[in-house]
Amino acid sequence: MSAILSADDLNDFISPGVACIKPLVPDVLPQNSELNEHGEVEIQLDSLGNPLEISKIDGKQKTLSPAQISLSDCLACSGCITSAEEILVAQHSHDELIRALTDSRENPDSTKVFVASVSHQSRASIATAFDLSVESVDKLLINLFVHQMGFAYVVGTAVGRKLSLIQEAQNIIHKKETGFQGPLLSSICPGWVLYAEKTHPYVLPRVSTVKSPQQITGCILKSLTAHDLGVRREDVYHLSIMPCFDKKLESARPEQVEGLSPDVDCVLTAKELVGLLEQYPQFQLMPPNTKAILHAGGIREAYAKCAPPSWPLVENSWSNDSGSASGGYGYNYLQMYQKHLMLKDPAVYSSDSFTMQTVGGRNSDIYELRLMHNSTVVASSAIVNGFRNIQNLVRKLKPGAKGPAATKSNPLVARRRARMAQKKDADPASAAGTDESADASKCDYVEIMACPNGCINGGGQINPPPETGEKEWLQSALQNYNSIPLHDINHQDNLIQELLQWSESFCTEFGVPQQRLLTTHFNEVEKPTDQGSILLGAKW
Repeated sequence: MSAILSADDLNDFISPGVACIKPLVPDVLPQNSELNEHGEVEIQLDSLGNPLEISKIDGKQKTLSPAQISLSDCLACSGCITSAEEILVAQHSHDELIRALTDSRENPDSTKVFVASVSHQSRASIATAFDLSVESVDKLLINLFVHQMGFAYVVGTAVGRKLSLIQEAQNIIHKKETGFQGPLLSSICPGWVLYAEKTHPYVLPRVSTVKSPQQITGCILKSLTAHDLGVRREDVYHLSIMPCFDKKLESARPEQVEGLSPDVDCVLTAKELVGLLEQYPQFQLMPPNTKAILHAGGIREAYAKCAPPSWPLVENSWSNDSGSASGGYGYNYLQMYQKHLMLKDPAVYSSDSFTMQTVGGRNSDIYELRLMHNSTVVASSAIVNGFRNIQNLVRKLKPGAKGPAATKSNPLVARRRARMAQKKDADPASAAGTDESADASKCDYVEIMACPNGCINGGGQINPPPETGEKEWLQSALQNYNSIPLHDINHQDNLIQELLQWSESFCTEFGVPQQRLLTTHFNEVEKPTDQGSILLGAKW
């Protein structure tokens, strides 16, 4: 869901006019004895609209249970649009969270444990909305979840993000050195991934299968919490605070490797968290003792106290990474590739022979990063934000397309290019550099986000007050994001190796396959074949 849309202003809902393509699961089909008992039947609706199964032999009636469509089923259907998906993610609401907390407190036999993870962008958005530093917001969020709502642990998503960055970069480097013709497309943005699955399946072979920080963090957090508190993994309820509504859909994607409970039970955006505080005043981000909370010890101590005892890199689990405000995937790939070349051939490659060059695109939401060794481009990545730029990219990647010429011709653009070419021929010096423009389709890797300006401008971020302009508000959020202390994987000695060794030991100790922890999968969503099917009396 782009930043243009939010749960508050959805108005594109249409009554279902296409038959749901969800198949009947074999283990819930009627048994043969039941079919023989009633013979041939037909389905009718009673006066209240309830479905009845009526036998054509003896007229016996049987009330049918409503069909259940889960969030995972939604991802397998091309008939749903934004509003329908929003209806189906009702389980990811603050009301559902409060209901789960209440049920656990009122049930003396409950063994449920609540934990939370908070994204970097959400922390920046909350800091902007409440005019606080990100460090202060972190302390207040810890107090809210742990001391007011009774959560056992709260962590940042930095560990999950760093593992995701490392896995992504290593994946690209391996493909680059084994003949893969780029670009490889990121899969961290679920809005973009759903768009590709439903409308441009030909790009799916190019989409990276590396999991997002949300999912990696969830897998680790649930497993370590269950171990440290001596409870079942299924009894750990994980709340994730994210900048985007589509993260709810990401949390519901079926795992390629089964055997563990879902890694995320509820996703709330920063905007929804504010809504929770408004609806349930017993919970306060800034309680009467706010001053005491902010002055009670250092931030590192606060991070350590609220993390599971066996959580790795506690002091840096809330730290930031260089690059874009969407995680810095494109930038960190180039940094890791530079280190790879220096280790591979130190006689040829040295740190002072590398530079990073930025090449702008047609607008501020597309640009290219080029890793230069002396004057040679050795690797490149692109940042592409917003569906307008995404559409231009996927058109270029369509089989049979031959770059910009394959797209629909625009006579105004053609005339402008002709004038620029004439100017260059007449005065090459004055035209120097005019042909330099970012082309994501020719890069090794593309960091793609559905929202303009990336995740810092996610659809679930807190809106500016009426008197504040959107650009000014976004700039403040970006400044808060950049104020989070850095702990770069490429600028810290042995950090990459330390994280990889820890993740391997984690998988071994807890029986979690590396594939389950770090990778996901994507599939083309088949379009419905019966376009004329109407669901009369359907209830959503």
